[in-house]
Amino acid sequence: MSATLTAGSARVLGVLGRVSMYRLVLSSLGVLALCALALSFVDLVGPRPLEILASTAVLAAACLVTDLAAQSVLRMPRRLESSIITAAILLFVLRPTLEPLGLAGLVLAAVAASASKYLLVWRGRHVLNPAATGATVLTIVSVWAPGLGSSAWWVGSPWLAVPVLVLGVLLLTRTDKLPVVATFWLVAVAVAFARTALQFQSAGFPVDVPALLLQVAFSSPFLFLGAFMLSEPLTLPPRRAQQFGVAVLVGVLAGWPLPLGDVTLGQERALLIGNLLAFLFCLRAAVRLRVDRRRDLTPSVRELTFRAARPFSFAPGQYLEL
Repeated sequence: MSATLTAGSARVLGVLGRVSMYRLVLSSLGVLALCALALSFVDLVGPRPLEILASTAVLAAACLVTDLAAQSVLRMPRRLESSIITAAILLFVLRPTLEPLGLAGLVLAAVAASASKYLLVWRGRHVLNPAATGATVLTIVSVWAPGLGSSAWWVGSPWLAVPVLVLGVLLLTRTDKLPVVATFWLVAVAVAFARTALQFQSAGFPVDVPALLLQVAFSSPFLFLGAFMLSEPLTLPPRRAQQFGVAVLVGVLAGWPLPLGDVTLGQERALLIGNLLAFLFCLRAAVRLRVDRRRDLTPSVRELTFRAARPFSFAPGQYLEL
């Protein structure tokens, strides 16, 4: 039995290994968008079909224009797949709309997300997740201009849970991040369950444990947040133990969102705090090497000191930028 499972797993990894990570992530998000579009025709998800189509077009155009402008100024290679991936993630995080002011809000979030990939960088890595940055900028601005919209996380639907789970497992298997994201998901579900149960008890309502647990586990954005955003390699710390630490922190903050003035510490802000912790881990990952050329080995005696920074590490096949 174990030999059969091992052989099956090897075949799956072999198939996944023939597809680049950019295309695998983009294809997964494309399949998920098609599933959401099909469900929208029968009113099983929040947005309507035209809202999804119009918002997708606006987000993709804004991300592409911003990325192309930045890449031209910085003389960087074109990464059109990166732009579409950012737009696709924002589609599921923000609220699709047909309202002109709401579409302007989507443009604002897309521009902020794409610009962060060039402005908020350190030694080749993102300081903050681009999509979470764009969603946070829009949410903060919408405090003064509510018509712009804000993050909605409508992907946290029970009808989308199975596609997100299947596609997420494929991606995480390829990047070897399944244990890290599973830890985040378990922590987030446990904390959210405890928080909701306490709220029910405080209000005098009975707690239906199985129903509440299913709702928290599969009717929340935790699956999507972990599989498609937390797992981004350019915002993860280099060491495995550090990655688990970030996963636990984000899980706690996402499961128990704290009020922050007119907004709450929602999913994207929880992820950004985890990104900052990962960035601090990367700052401490720098090592100093000293090369000493002795007299008995060479006529000249010199001492060369240099820094070898290890801001991040990649498993084989990981995608480089979202």
